[in-house]
Amino acid sequence: MNEVYKVARQIVNPINAPGDKTGAKFENGVVTPAPGFKEAYRFLQQNGWGSSSECIGIDSGMPLILFKVASEVNQAACPALTSYVKLTTGAANLIIRFGTDQDRAMFLQKMLDSEWQGTMCLTEPNFGSDVGDITMKASPTDDPSIYRIKGTKMFITGGDGGHCENTIHMVLARPEGGAPGSPGIGLYIVPKIWVNEDGTLGKPNDVRTARLEHKMGLHAQATALLNFGDEDECYGIRLGPPPDDRGYSQGLAMMFHMMNESRIATGHNANTQAAAAYYFASQFATERIQGRPFGIKNAERVPIIKHEDVRRMLLDMKAHVEGIRAMVFKAFYYLDIQANSSDRARAGKFGELAEILTPMVKCYGSETCLGIISQAIQILGGVGYTQEYPVEQYLRDSKILSIWEGTSFIHGNDLVGRKMRMKEGSSFANWMATIKEFIDANRNAPGFEKEISDLARGYQCLEEVKATYDSWYNNIGQKRSLIPLNALKALFVCSQVQVAECLMEQALIAKNKLTGIPSDSVEATFYIGKIACARYYVNNVLPQAFLTTEMIKNEGDTVITCPEEALVVR
Repeated sequence: MNEVYKVARQIVNPINAPGDKTGAKFENGVVTPAPGFKEAYRFLQQNGWGSSSECIGIDSGMPLILFKVASEVNQAACPALTSYVKLTTGAANLIIRFGTDQDRAMFLQKMLDSEWQGTMCLTEPNFGSDVGDITMKASPTDDPSIYRIKGTKMFITGGDGGHCENTIHMVLARPEGGAPGSPGIGLYIVPKIWVNEDGTLGKPNDVRTARLEHKMGLHAQATALLNFGDEDECYGIRLGPPPDDRGYSQGLAMMFHMMNESRIATGHNANTQAAAAYYFASQFATERIQGRPFGIKNAERVPIIKHEDVRRMLLDMKAHVEGIRAMVFKAFYYLDIQANSSDRARAGKFGELAEILTPMVKCYGSETCLGIISQAIQILGGVGYTQEYPVEQYLRDSKILSIWEGTSFIHGNDLVGRKMRMKEGSSFANWMATIKEFIDANRNAPGFEKEISDLARGYQCLEEVKATYDSWYNNIGQKRSLIPLNALKALFVCSQVQVAECLMEQALIAKNKLTGIPSDSVEATFYIGKIACARYYVNNVLPQAFLTTEMIKNEGDTVITCPEEALVVR
């Protein structure tokens, strides 16, 4: 951590603000990266702070719970840069898991050592979240593993970053004769420049950048619209088996092998930016002298951290950041067990727990970060709204994270439509049991009786939400619209209960750690802060889950009965 902190301070963060101002440039068909991005990308990838430490099944790979601690620091230092690393990791992992020995020999080393980058190409101009409706075509050639690729992809993060000599696109496309919908989609390795069998570069592969998007934030991160096969000379290497007799391919299923980690990573990304904004705000609050203590005449002006409402905002930010971080790393821990346990039953159980947490981490993390960063700007006051401090950039950069890897509603719907019901509800019940077991084991924890009682009430909310959804599915003819209408509410209830449980875990540990530590030590302050986070969140945030549960049970249908015409401004 000491080393990665140096990297973040000396290499990564210095390019963040200049990169935001300059952005990636697109002129005469050529992308020029923001200043310093090529060099910083190479540094991370070549020195073990990138894909070589995160990829599965290679000797240098780290457990996620270790690598993600390190990557959090760099991600907060410059989120536009680290997304390039993340996408290269994702593309490399697909080749590792599903490619042939020849694929791995041709692509992996240069992707891992920074010479080449990777992308994921899903979205098309007319099809975003409806991946099953994509029209990108893959036509067979004389070589059964090589397909001719034709179509357009848009909003491709890092689609043409300009910082590597080659880009390896992982492209979803429908092979000739493929079944309609998601089952007919295949997955193809499509290099920007064709790679010969010996690993050397061949001719350009008819992949052209049509434009870079002009975005609200992440200006230094090149988000591209790509045309494949304008001259009918674009080729891709099929990953996985060919389509079967029904026209079914495994492209989307293969892509989803990486989705849990990617979606959790998106929620983590959001929380890293919220954390950075909180740190800037807390430092500013100790330095900014303004106002006097409430109700004390003729008092001296004080740092604003002395004011009650500033302290409220700081503790609110701290509790959310540290609680969501705990939920994030619980999910990464579950993925580590799934990937590494020799007990396959145990691996399967923890893999399912990771699946349950995935929509919560992604959605609750990305939605909540916006409020946290907004509070940080509030503490900075007028200067927070300027570019003098980096907090306004975090707000702009982080908004996309509630859209990346699926919009918030998609994840709410995933939770109530799939995760609650998979394996006849047993997986969701196992997740609920992890919270119930903690409550039962700590009901009489000295000094935390009220908080554990409130957490037990939160667990009751989980039972009530689950029962309500079961009743709606059993009466789907009349209750169909209530299921998606309340999906986000249900996700927030589950997330807030999970975060409260995580913070209470930390509080109990912190109380034990305080024994024998000098009360004025840095360690004591740290542990006291952990306890304060748990008490604040349980007393001030968790009650929102109680109210939301009642809203769900009330079955309000105003949104449904309100005429569409009344919602449109004419």
